[in-house]
Amino acid sequence: MQALDEYLQTLDNENDILLAKKMANIISQALPDAEIRLSYGLVGYFQPKQICFLGIYKNHIGFYPTNKPIDHFINEITPYLHGKTTLQFNKSVDAIPEELIQKIANWNLNN
Repeated sequence: MQALDEYLQTLDNENDILLAKKMANIISQALPDAEIRLSYGLVGYFQPKQICFLGIYKNHIGFYPTNKPIDHFINEITPYLHGKTTLQFNKSVDAIPEELIQKIANWNLNN
């Protein structure tokens, strides 16, 4: 958790910290054995390969599942897809698609 704590120190306000903790909790439930590292200025999950990354921005939450699961989940992720491999969620705890994030993380781990 040291990497997550380091990332949290870079955030400007309590809401961003809350959102980062929520995202980290969602991902950690799906990937309890993953190593968490700071990478590219993001919180990255590795087991041992790259599984996904998260970042909190001014106007959105970023989730980066790498390019592998994009085609597999295209019907479910289309409303969130920005660019080739970036999913963006509204900055609200209620707007985070917890089940989808966990499905993507698990799929990416096993494929």
